[in-house]
Amino acid sequence: MENIDYVPDWAKKAIIYHIYPLGFFNAPKYRDQENKIINRLENLRNYYNHFQKLGTTVIQFGPLFESTSHGYDTINFLKIDQRLGTNDLFQEIVKELHEINIRVILDGVFNHVGREFFTFQDIQQNGASSNYLNWHFVDFKKNNLNNDGFDYKNWEGNYSLVKLNLSDSGVKNFLFQAVQYWLKDVGIDGWRLDVAYLIPLNFWKEFRKFCLTIEPECLLVGELIHGPYNKWVNREHLHVGTDYQVYKSIYSALNDRNIFELKAVLENSYHPQWGQIKDQAMMIFLGNHDTTRIRSILNKEQHLRLAFFLLLTLRGIPKIYYGDELGMIGVKTEKSDCDVRRPMVSPNHELTNKDLFQMIVNLIKIRKSNHALIYGSLNCFYADSYKGQTMAFLRQSSKQTLLVIINADSQKKEVRIPLWNINLAEDQVFSDIIQKSNPNEYQVKNNHLSIEIDSCWGRILEMK
Repeated sequence: MENIDYVPDWAKKAIIYHIYPLGFFNAPKYRDQENKIINRLENLRNYYNHFQKLGTTVIQFGPLFESTSHGYDTINFLKIDQRLGTNDLFQEIVKELHEINIRVILDGVFNHVGREFFTFQDIQQNGASSNYLNWHFVDFKKNNLNNDGFDYKNWEGNYSLVKLNLSDSGVKNFLFQAVQYWLKDVGIDGWRLDVAYLIPLNFWKEFRKFCLTIEPECLLVGELIHGPYNKWVNREHLHVGTDYQVYKSIYSALNDRNIFELKAVLENSYHPQWGQIKDQAMMIFLGNHDTTRIRSILNKEQHLRLAFFLLLTLRGIPKIYYGDELGMIGVKTEKSDCDVRRPMVSPNHELTNKDLFQMIVNLIKIRKSNHALIYGSLNCFYADSYKGQTMAFLRQSSKQTLLVIINADSQKKEVRIPLWNINLAEDQVFSDIIQKSNPNEYQVKNNHLSIEIDSCWGRILEMK
């Protein structure tokens, strides 16, 4: 990402921590289950020390705005959901997080709103004479399952999510006013943009220009579940996209004992010469509020630490979903996401995986202190032919070259990595930046490098 000049540098160096607030704070499923404001956001202060210990530099808040249920059925873009607190409380929290060098990005859900949104309610009440007909896509020649007397476009057949007409000037002006409030008055640092792939590029072009006029260092992260990623991620639209391909290939390769799958995805995506998204910045992750948690989706518990090793050594901006660093579990089903949106555990809870947490802390420290892990290109040049359990890749920047080797097998391995195709000098010396014990240095001999790797782990070697 070194040569991607349109992404803020703070974002390139980020360690993002993703919170789904309604789940994190154990809020009721529906807003109308409580008739008063409950300042659950106050409890975030109990985790400031945890965030700092982990190495967090950015918190990505899932939906915070007033909504009917899960947060993505927005009622009011200018108000914190009463199940979580108040605008004033959130503004205090943003200020406090900034004081401990943690930036804040919010979930921007601009494709659709809930049925309780004021414009949709006006259409329900006034029908074809409503002043807000152009805000949505309404068809009075049809009806819908709710028997409104009209049909309307929604998100993927979900009638609780009413699609907005983002080409309407009234809609855009309204949303931009809300965006200005959160960026300028509250002081957030950017947006995670829900279902960005469904929204017209012209809207994102205007959105980006508007946001950067208010805050030039604002970050725009688009939820993208497929390519071509460069359609959305570029210097005119969004800064960063979500890399679901790498996410899927990490757990799939480990579960299926087929590291070739991960190699193929990395090579196709990031090869320095022909990678399809080598010129784009992507967010990499092991899970989120829409997916089964990484500990639950992996078949073998010992692969959990290797998954985090990959997250923090691959190219991209790493994001950790709340609780994954402590070994929380949760399974997404066809009917419910509730299990993956459980309340956050206390970092000191007896069931938390403290060894996992400390390992992640150490890997984050290594990432932050090595230029190539933040900015470097990625060249995944090798996977072994024996059950597909060993893989090697280079991370190269203008200041550093790192050779990363992983062993996904359940046994410690002595591996011999061929290096003839990456133009390394004979007798080139590498030193291990994780393990400081002897031997700490390794030398290229006959275009190969031999090294021992613990089971379900990796080595990071720096070229001297």
